[in-house]
Amino acid sequence: MKTGVVTFHSAHNYGATLQAWALQKAIKKLGVTPCIVNYHPEVIDRLYTVPRLDTWAKRMQYLKKREVRARRRKLKIKYTRYQRFLREHFELVGDYTIYEELISNPPGLDCYIVGSDQVWNPDHTGGFDPAYLLEFAEKGSRRVSYAASIGRERFPAQYRNNFGESLKKFTAVSVREDSAVGAVAEVTGQEPSVVLDPTLLLLREEYEEIKVPTKRAERYILVYMMETNRRLVQLADNISIATGLPVIQRKPGRIFRNELESFYTHTPGEFLGEMEGAEYVITNSFHGTVFAIIYGRPFLSMLHSKTGSRTVDLLRSLGLEDHILYEARDFKDMKQFKIKNPRELKKRVEALRAESLRFLCGALGKEEA
Repeated sequence: MKTGVVTFHSAHNYGATLQAWALQKAIKKLGVTPCIVNYHPEVIDRLYTVPRLDTWAKRMQYLKKREVRARRRKLKIKYTRYQRFLREHFELVGDYTIYEELISNPPGLDCYIVGSDQVWNPDHTGGFDPAYLLEFAEKGSRRVSYAASIGRERFPAQYRNNFGESLKKFTAVSVREDSAVGAVAEVTGQEPSVVLDPTLLLLREEYEEIKVPTKRAERYILVYMMETNRRLVQLADNISIATGLPVIQRKPGRIFRNELESFYTHTPGEFLGEMEGAEYVITNSFHGTVFAIIYGRPFLSMLHSKTGSRTVDLLRSLGLEDHILYEARDFKDMKQFKIKNPRELKKRVEALRAESLRFLCGALGKEEA
C-alpha cells in the first residue's frame, strides 16, 4: 500500500517538519510505503522564502540598515540548509503549488493521510483549502486524518458546511486535541478519535537517525519561544541570573541578557541535539514541550496566547500539569522544572502511543501494530 501524507511539511518550523518526518517513519514501521505529497502553496512558502528586493524602498532599507542585511543573510542560510534537510529526509512525491495541479495530476496513491499540525485552521491555509480535506483523492483511495488540528474550538461559520461535506467522505477521522472533538462532531454527526501528535509515536532512540549532537561544552538553558512574550523573556532572564547559565534561543535577533547564541539557522536535526543537551527548557511552543518530554529535560511551558489549549490537553493527559505556567507569577521555584515521576510518565506515553497506533493501523486497513 502506498500512502501519502498531506501536511505543512515545507514550513521551516521544527515542529511542523518533525511531526511530518515522524508520521512518515511511523507509517513505514507498519509495513506501509509512505511518502509526503509535496503540496506547498504560496500561502505557506511566502513565510519562509527570502523576500525579493524588488522595490526602491526595500533596496534602500537593505543598504542603509545593518540589522536588515544581517537578518536577510541569516534567513538565506536558514532557507538553504532547511531545504536541503527536506530533500534528504522526506520521500517527496510531485511538486504542487496550487490545488488545481493536484486535481489535474493526482499522485495516484492507495491512501492519503492529512495531519498533523493545524491543517484545518483556515487562518493558516488562506481560507478553506480542499487539498487539506483530500478532495483531490482518486476514487477508491482511503482518506484518513491523523491528529489533525483546528487551532480553535469550532470551524468558522462560513466554512462549516465545506468541512462537514468533505469529512463525511473520510475512511477514518482523528484529531490531536480534545478541544477539537466537538467541532468535528458538530459538522459530521460523529465524534473523531483523539490521538497523539506523530512526534510521540516514536521512541527517543528513533530520532538518532536525524539528530545532530550539540557541540557545546558549556551548560545552557534552551528557550523555544514561538510567540514573543515579554514575561517569558523576563522569567528566562531571572532564571539565567539565578542559575548562572546562559540562554540559547530560536529567533534571529538577540533577546536575552545572558544570551549565548541563537539557533535560528539550525536544521531540525541540530535542534534535536540542542534539546537533548539543554540543562533546562523554557517554551511556549507545543512541540518545544513535546521534545522536552521526549528527551526528559526539565521544562516549563508558558502557554501560547492563541494555541495554548493543545499544550494543556497534552500535559493533562500525561499528568504534567505542574509544568504549565498560565502567567509568569505561577513559577514558584526550580523544582517546578523537574519531571517528578518519569516511570509513570513513560507508562502513560506508552499507553497513549499504543492506542494511537491501533487507530492508525485500523485506518490503513492493517490488522495490528
